[in-house]
Amino acid sequence: MNRPGMCTRRLAARAGLLAATGAAVVAAVPHACAILAQERPPEASGEPSPESTVLMLWGGVRADGEVVLEPAFAYEGSVRGPGAPGDYRVRGLDGEGETLFSISFTPGEISDGSKGFSYSIPFDAAWTEALDRLEFSAPEGVTTVDREAGARAMMVIDRATGQVRSILRRGPVPLPPELAADSSRVRILRGLPRPLLRPPPRPPG
Repeated sequence: MNRPGMCTRRLAARAGLLAATGAAVVAAVPHACAILAQERPPEASGEPSPESTVLMLWGGVRADGEVVLEPAFAYEGSVRGPGAPGDYRVRGLDGEGETLFSISFTPGEISDGSKGFSYSIPFDAAWTEALDRLEFSAPEGVTTVDREAGARAMMVIDRATGQVRSILRRGPVPLPPELAADSSRVRILRGLPRPLLRPPPRPPG
């Protein structure tokens, strides 16, 4: 577990490095560091399951009431779901508006007055292309993440420690110098949803 303040200092330092490349860091979201610093959110239920491919869904509500949803990331990890349903919901939708997945929950309270959540649900490989947008609906409002926003997101993970080193929102961009010097130390995850690799088939007729 990270010590209090360590995550903030680490991401703040990287923000300066990334600014030179025009990238945006997740530190711009006040609750993001608190979410990433948690081994598991307080409202998650049960013990983590064995590792498999999961989809990380995360976001929250700022102290001023702004609803925030981040691009999702698929990775090898443990399923960590909500402990109980609540008034907040994240859905994954295809291009026709059909629901691919849906979870409801109550986000955790963060000390600055904001709310945050981070869950990992079982990932279906078909979602890589089928997922058209994410939708987060809350009593405070609704927001979405589309393919364009998802395509710009990159998560940089330290292979040795598993720690999140940086999250970029305007990729693809060069890695920060401290990571580029030994790129074998890091793993890059691309955000979802992402643009289709091929156009969808036309309906008959």
